[in-house]
Amino acid sequence: MSTNLGWRTFLVLVVLGGAIALILTRPVRLGLDLRGGTQIVLEARDTENVEVGGDVVDRTVEVLRRRVDALGVTEPTLQASGSRRIIIELPGVSDPDEAIRVLGRTAQLTFHRVLGVEGPQAGPSPGSSPGVDEDGEEGQLVLPDESGGELRLGR
Repeated sequence: MSTNLGWRTFLVLVVLGGAIALILTRPVRLGLDLRGGTQIVLEARDTENVEVGGDVVDRTVEVLRRRVDALGVTEPTLQASGSRRIIIELPGVSDPDEAIRVLGRTAQLTFHRVLGVEGPQAGPSPGSSPGVDEDGEEGQLVLPDESGGELRLGR
């Protein structure tokens, strides 16, 4: 019976030693309240064209997540709260105005005239994408540059 007690004591000491080693070697992760940072609460409103629902909020959270990733924040938290609110926590971000500017920017879609295609194909074939031939080989799209030159996109 004493050998059984000895093994149990030894096992408890090994587990305690391992726990102490983990505590001493791992850095403590401070939360937003101790580390400092920014918390932003957004609330969606209905418009003439869109009625806010769970799917709209979920899509908005995903768009905001990509924008937060562009900020380079470590361990951000984005979560829907209720059916209309989104809570964003950004640890380590000390300038809330900059964060709001990045999160609130409007996406821009622009159209450019294509001057031509260089590479595997001279022009798009029916049912294919411009710049991609039947074998999936990509060419370069030639676009006008702001300076009056040409800009090439693709391989």
